[in-house]
Order: sequence, then C-alpha cells, then structure tokens
Amino acid sequence: MSYFKHDRNLEQILAPITILRGGTSRGFYFDGRNVPKPGKGLEEFLLAVRGSPDPMGMDGLGGNTILQSKIAIVSPSTRSDADVDYTFIQIFPDQVAEISYKLNCGNISAGVPVFALMKNMIGDVPDGELTIKAFSTNTGKMMYMTLEVLNGEAMVHGETQIGGIPGTGAEIMVDFRDQIGGFTGKLLPTGNLIDTIQMNDGSLVNVTIMDLVNICAFFDAEEFGCTGLELPNPDGSLRKPYGIEEKIAEFRLKVAKLIGWDQYDMDTIKKSALPFAVSITRSKSYSDMNAKKISLDDVDLVARFYAESIMHTAAPGSGSTTLGAAASIPGTIPNQELDESSLKSGNGGELTFGHPSGTFSIKSKPVLNNELNEVHFKHLSFARTARIICDGTVYIKNNTPPENWKDASEFTTASFFLESESIHIQK
Repeated sequence: MSYFKHDRNLEQILAPITILRGGTSRGFYFDGRNVPKPGKGLEEFLLAVRGSPDPMGMDGLGGNTILQSKIAIVSPSTRSDADVDYTFIQIFPDQVAEISYKLNCGNISAGVPVFALMKNMIGDVPDGELTIKAFSTNTGKMMYMTLEVLNGEAMVHGETQIGGIPGTGAEIMVDFRDQIGGFTGKLLPTGNLIDTIQMNDGSLVNVTIMDLVNICAFFDAEEFGCTGLELPNPDGSLRKPYGIEEKIAEFRLKVAKLIGWDQYDMDTIKKSALPFAVSITRSKSYSDMNAKKISLDDVDLVARFYAESIMHTAAPGSGSTTLGAAASIPGTIPNQELDESSLKSGNGGELTFGHPSGTFSIKSKPVLNNELNEVHFKHLSFARTARIICDGTVYIKNNTPPENWKDASEFTTASFFLESESIHIQK
C-alpha cells in the first residue's frame, strides 16, 4: 500500500497523478494502490482533485465538461485472465457532488494500457505489438487493448487520426467484444430488436435498446422530430430544436422504466449518464463543429449521443461500440438505416458514422443466433490514440492534518471535501 505525503506544514496532501488524453476525452489516472478505496474516501478525494463543487474546477485541476472530468483507477490484476483491473469514474461538473460508477468510457479505456506500461504494472514487455487485457470493475467484463510498444512504453507517434483531435498518433485498438450485458445481463434488455415508446404528446418512437459497454437507446432522428444533424454548443449544451432537452429527458426516462430502472424521475434522469439516447439518420452531408465538411459518401450513418442534459461533442467510445454492434444485427434501428452491405446483412464489417466533431469507425464480426440474447461477437474494435500529458503530484488542501502520515484508506471524508454534506454516487 502506498502512502500520501504532505507539505512541511501539513496543510496539503500530496498524491501522485497522471493526466492522459484518451481518444476524445481527458482523464486523471491513478494507481489503485495510491488512492483510497471506494466508499473509504475515494469519492471525496476525486472531487477535491477536480476542484468541485465549482463547475470550472478553478481550485483544482478543472474540467468544465464531462469530457474533461473523467477518472481511471488502474492497478495490477489479481485475476489470472487479466493484466490490470480498471475502474472508470465520471464526475459531473455542473452538479455539486455527483459521481458515477454506472458506465464505462471507451476513450478513457484507450489510455489504460499507456498508463499501465508507464507505471510498470506489466513486466517483461517485448517490443512490438502487445495486447493488454483489462478487467472492467464497472461492468464485470473483460476488454482488450492492442498497441505498439517500444522500450516498455506505448508508442506516441503514428498515422492514426481520430475525429475531434488534431494531428495523428500511434494506433490503439480497443476491443469490447466481451462487454455484453454488463448492466442488465442481456444484450437486448427487453428481448426485442425494437420497442415502441409512447411520448406524452401522443407520438410513438421506435427504439432499439442495447446493453453493451453502456446502455444505448437508438432512435430514428426524423421520427423524433430532429434532423439528426444537430450540433451542440462547445460545452455540450443543446442548441435546437426548441424543447429538445425536455423531450430527450422524457425519452431517456421512459427507456429507463422499460428496462426496469425505476429509481429515476424527470429531474434525476437529467443528472444521469445512462441510458444514452442516440439519434440515427442515414448518411448525409453536413459541417461539423469545426466547420469541416463531412460528405455523405464518407459515412454510413450519422449519430448524435445524448446523456445527462447534453449532447456529446464527439462520440463516446463506449456508445460507438454499442452502435457498431447494433448496426451489425439485422432488424435494429441502426441496421435499418444502412445501405445494402455485408454489415447490413449480418456478416460484419466496418461502420463509419458522422458525429459533431468528425467521423468514427468501428469493426464488428457478429455471431448471430435465433435467440437474440445469444448473439455475441468475434471482435468489436475501434482505433483510438492516447498520450500522456502530465505525470506528477496533485496538491489537496488538508483541513484535518494527521499527526503522522496515514494509510490512504484511513483518511476521512472531511480531509478532502468540505463544501457539501453529501455525495451522490450512481452505482
């Protein structure tokens, strides 16, 4: 077990931290041996690192969007089938003390092997291509990341370009083929390829609900009253059409009820990341948030991901994986929007879809079955890049200085976070 250090006056706690960009997200990465355990001060510690409850995080490391307020806890695995254990945690900047374990992040997952290699969690690493197996504690499932290694560290330079990130980098292939049913135990929680939801205004919306990495609810954009080409503000807040925020919240609430998540109401669903609501439309040309032209000839579909009360400004790796899986199964909403292809017929292939900051591609190979919830995948992978931005020490104000150094797990809530009496944790 590692120990926290203190400054000479015992006024601040010093903790090791690494900041990485994983895909189109940026996260704080910690060695699980260097931080408190969940429920034993970890949540308070992470909120203090970020600088909550200030939405800007000005007195911490900041991150005023959910894409910049992500946490990865990584440690050597005690499992024989995994190299590392990985816990993903989402902080919500616009909420005083809201933390969620109830989802995974494909972009932050891409940084896990980079971090694990840098911290020497995996021994005797040869140069060349390496696949690192990570056990997701969020879903209880395995994930696989393949990357190029030199001198025991992940390569940085390469030719892979991903939408939403300038320049190129070394490719990291993230494979989520084993992430089926992490939250409900089923690929299709309702057992149906398509369900129909009646909205409060009397309209009917067809939806495909899938549990793979995260839970996504796919719907036809035009049927919902959208174009499918909507763009968010830079902070993810919704621009148009008028009333879309309330309608998305109502839709997400009804999806939650449909899969048995009865704990939500219209207020709390706006503070929850899951289920994702994902609008789907056929390939169309549009200009992305950077005014770059996306041609209909370059994409198979166009998608927009809604979570909490915002639209993702790019594409979550987790939700994109779910979309790739859904598109490869005949009869789903995404599959119905495809032109004739190997992918549409259920034989697998590559899906490229447009999002607010560019395009995203994912490869799938489904193994179909007449029993829908017996469908599985030989591979379900997408390319990301990741880069270490900073490795060092974060300083946290300690208002209850201990007499001596203490084991991290012995710190109390008050040591880290004094601005709120309670922390709401989604599990």
